[in-house]
Amino acid sequence: MVIISRRRSFLIFFIAGFVFIGIGIASIIDSYTPRFVEITETIDPNQSEVFTPDMNAGNIANIYINGSGSRVVVLDPSSNLILNKTDVNGIFNETITSEIDGKYRIQVVNNGNNTLNLSLGAFSKASPIAFSGQMMLIITGIVVLGLGIRTRMQS
Repeated sequence: MVIISRRRSFLIFFIAGFVFIGIGIASIIDSYTPRFVEITETIDPNQSEVFTPDMNAGNIANIYINGSGSRVVVLDPSSNLILNKTDVNGIFNETITSEIDGKYRIQVVNNGNNTLNLSLGAFSKASPIAFSGQMMLIITGIVVLGLGIRTRMQS
């Protein structure tokens, strides 16, 4: 059995608590930084796909379509129409620059009889669901710090 002094256990709890809190805060900051994400999809006939990248002003989204006849609709966070291409046949390549912060809606509909190849690249932030994991790290750090302080007070 290993015996650890109260001072050493206090330091271990204290350092571990601050590490948990530091990782949680760094993760929150990183979540609000848009990262370039690439998606490659095949869309069957009479099917559609909707993508909602969360972009900052000035970020880009590149839409590349090859194959069957399709329709492409892009809406900004205020539901204003940015792009509406109804009869896309063959190769389609369009780059969109976001003018305001928020979730953009990119919808691609395969109107043709063949499979549609879609390649989408866009800047996007982390999902709001990730915030719960980051908060758990911070709360765990606070609990571990509390255990360390309790250990220190008992000595």
